[in-house]
Amino acid sequence: MAAAITRRSLLAVMGAGLGAVLVGCDSEPTSPEATATPGPTQPDEPAASPSQPADTEVLLLALARARELADRCRAITGAEGAARAMQTQVQGSLDEQAQVLADVLRAGNVAVPEPTTPSPTPQDADRATTTSTPTGDAATATSAPGDASTGDDGTGDDDATGDAEERTSGPSPAAQAAQALQQLGRAALDDVSPAALNALAEVSRANLPMLIALTAQRGAMAHLFGQEPSWPNLTGPTEAAANNLLNVYRPAVYGFEVIAARSHNDERAAYRTVLGPLRTFTRQLTELAGKAAAPAPLGYGLPQDVDSATARGTLAGELMATLPPSIMAQTAAFSGDEAAVAGSVRLLADAVRLAQPWNPVTAFPGMRVPGA
Repeated sequence: MAAAITRRSLLAVMGAGLGAVLVGCDSEPTSPEATATPGPTQPDEPAASPSQPADTEVLLLALARARELADRCRAITGAEGAARAMQTQVQGSLDEQAQVLADVLRAGNVAVPEPTTPSPTPQDADRATTTSTPTGDAATATSAPGDASTGDDGTGDDDATGDAEERTSGPSPAAQAAQALQQLGRAALDDVSPAALNALAEVSRANLPMLIALTAQRGAMAHLFGQEPSWPNLTGPTEAAANNLLNVYRPAVYGFEVIAARSHNDERAAYRTVLGPLRTFTRQLTELAGKAAAPAPLGYGLPQDVDSATARGTLAGELMATLPPSIMAQTAAFSGDEAAVAGSVRLLADAVRLAQPWNPVTAFPGMRVPGA
């Protein structure tokens, strides 16, 4: 079961120029009614005041960062098809990050600045990804004889016609939206830079799981918007921690091998696109586990048949859904281990983006928000 995000969790994001954000976080499920308490402090940190959680100023900056990315995403209009669906998923995750950050700060008696834009609704997010086209009177007005766009005889002015052609010869709204989403992906790359990943390892074990989840969401977001993070080589987790991950990666590889073999054409290609990285990570984790790696079973029992495309898609989503909570389950122990932290972020980000055809992007992959 995924670990729970509680009201006493202090959340943060890795943002450009923010560095590591120290937070307090529970890795075990806790009642959502729990009250906020200050997170642990490092030896060189000033103690938190009794009425406010630790790292208040940094959390406020983290909130501003989450709102900034959410506002940038919401301002992009004209996306179509798969790009629109992806934007909607990412928008929802960014809005949830901002909302939970604000809730946590309020629970710690911190005055939370009002957002610069109204709080979004699902209808707002949907409208933000539609293409605006003139209708009704506005559409009719553009062709009415005798107006500014036509000559006195109604045949049209050459200069005006040329201007109109020039205005309509640029990129389509969908193309402009695609470019803007790529730029948003580049912004998310800042959150998974090598420096940001190294900084993650400096936070306490109580803070680390939440920060890894948020950082991995940004890595997946960047990749899904067409950007390739500069991931370091996978050099952690190691030994028993790597073997624990083999317990979920090996069955996932086996399951995808079966459903790929039972499918054809584009469907098979989609499964093989996921199968390749899963095999690579499994080989790497086996090497990292070393002597701690348990022998691989000869096979695994599948929970359902895979004779139909629907059944295969359902099984693919279920197999991928096991990865994020399993990755997150042991991250609290990685404080101070740069290799294990960076490896966990990469594994989690790739699990999220590879699963996207079946499982939506969430704000806190591998964790759950009470009431969500």
